[in-house]
Amino acid sequence: MYDQYPIHDVPQNNLIQRFFSQRWSAIALEIVMTIVITVAAGAAFDFFDPLDGSLATSANSAQPAAGLLEIGESRNRNPLAFIKEKGGAYIEERRFAAAEAMFDWMIALAPDNADAYSWRGYVNMRAGDYAEAQADYRRLLELQPANFDGHNALCWAYGETRDFAQAAAHCKRALKSAGGRANYAIALENWCWLQVETGDYAEAAKYCRFSLEYASEYEEVRALANYNMGRVYVAQGKMLEALPHFDEALRIGSNYPKMYLEISAIYDTLGYRSAAQASYAIYRDLVGERGAGVGQTNG
Repeated sequence: MYDQYPIHDVPQNNLIQRFFSQRWSAIALEIVMTIVITVAAGAAFDFFDPLDGSLATSANSAQPAAGLLEIGESRNRNPLAFIKEKGGAYIEERRFAAAEAMFDWMIALAPDNADAYSWRGYVNMRAGDYAEAQADYRRLLELQPANFDGHNALCWAYGETRDFAQAAAHCKRALKSAGGRANYAIALENWCWLQVETGDYAEAAKYCRFSLEYASEYEEVRALANYNMGRVYVAQGKMLEALPHFDEALRIGSNYPKMYLEISAIYDTLGYRSAAQASYAIYRDLVGERGAGVGQTNG
């Protein structure tokens, strides 16, 4: 349950806006703007960006074309690694259509590359497209049946679509395959979240506490475990116990927008208007204009 937000369609005012609102038009535009791949026996790989001006000169500029150096370097690099790097950069910029285009491309070049499905699944999770994410992670698990990321992500993705039986099965597999301390903390927190979603608050509280014990150095996990612990107390009518957990979740911070939306609603109900507005402002910043204003809560 990490770094997600829903994407919602909004009315478009003209044909141009409608065109650019389409997923594949955005992808095509990003591809044309960023990369040309020529696949031959030597697997030559060129990169260009016509809008950054690095390959152009003018009467007012005598600087060398820095982009030519990047092209030269890219010829000697693994194309899949280069695409993954660009996709990762787009994720950081929250340009999810562009990121998905990169991983679509990666899969086209290497259909059996498990890493490519893991990355595209992650992009779909970040974009709130949980059905597409489920398909990507199922394919990942076909290639690597014991993959922790695949089971952990499907625990969350199925939980978001309220397919709780499937979610629970993958949560349990994630706990069994976690391995290291960080993965175990993440899997514990996901199980805690799923129990909040299904209303088993005693189980949720137990696993949230376990997660906090294991997650002392993992900030994202600690933020979400505190958030879900707060949700448990709210469900039990224990607002005074809930507030310190919400405060701690906000202090640490998370890339999960719904956390800020739900905490904002709770603060607003309790009359903490300034705190509610501050939390909602972070939510708006994470989801952007298209997602803001749509009242969804989750954990």
